[in-house]
Amino acid sequence: MRNNLLLIGLVNLCLSSSAYALSPGEFTSLEYHVNTGVGETLPYAAKAQTSSFKQAFNFIEFDDELSQKLVTYIDTPDRAFKAEHIQIRVREHITKPRKSKITVKFRAKAPEGFGELSSYRKAEIDYTKGKAAYSVSYDIPYSPGDIDVKKLDIELVFNSLKKNKVVWDMLGPIYESNKKQFIQTVVMRTNEWEGTLKDDRFSNLEIDFQLWTPYYRKPRVTFTEFSFKGHVSDKAKLEEAYQFLYQKVQEVGLSSGHQGSKTKATFKMTEGFK
Repeated sequence: MRNNLLLIGLVNLCLSSSAYALSPGEFTSLEYHVNTGVGETLPYAAKAQTSSFKQAFNFIEFDDELSQKLVTYIDTPDRAFKAEHIQIRVREHITKPRKSKITVKFRAKAPEGFGELSSYRKAEIDYTKGKAAYSVSYDIPYSPGDIDVKKLDIELVFNSLKKNKVVWDMLGPIYESNKKQFIQTVVMRTNEWEGTLKDDRFSNLEIDFQLWTPYYRKPRVTFTEFSFKGHVSDKAKLEEAYQFLYQKVQEVGLSSGHQGSKTKATFKMTEGFK
């Protein structure tokens, strides 16, 4: 039955006059990721940059202002949403609480795999180690005063999602079949700094450095990466910037114990998920 749930949602959307099939041209947002290690240049869960960190990555001019968020994900123990290529993320923006949001992300190997979707916030292609991952996302804002990311009221989260008809047409059948089983992952703290590459070719490109650690420090792991975004019309320049950044990070030589998706790693470290 589960394999048919996404199809049911797509059929419902087809009945909406605003629905349309996605084409490759709809994916106008590009995001590039470069995994890195930091070695001893930053303490665990660092809230400030160190001189040794700035020296190691001296090809980037970093801003000193810290941005902090807390992130958790929702699914059933046997990953009912993952089986339908869906991800639900709840993110509290500590630095700017008004930017807190619940994100529902649909994934597919190619644009044709999304069928009928409409009124989405972003259709994006993520590149990590040269591999492309397609996604379409919807954002539902929330107040941290209503939803505590550290101890989620699962029903309250889904009640917020029900307010978006397009999203609920897709999620509803899965929710109704599993409503008593949903749990959240460990809460991850993300500390971020923005910067720019010290190369005139890419001076208008914003580089983000993210440091992910479990909020409760168990297990004691760290994920770190650089990333940047752009429009598909600038793909040639973005690809050039990616190769430049990747090569520079390789030259630094601080190997990363984690390669790939932070989302997958978060589920993997959380007890209760298969």
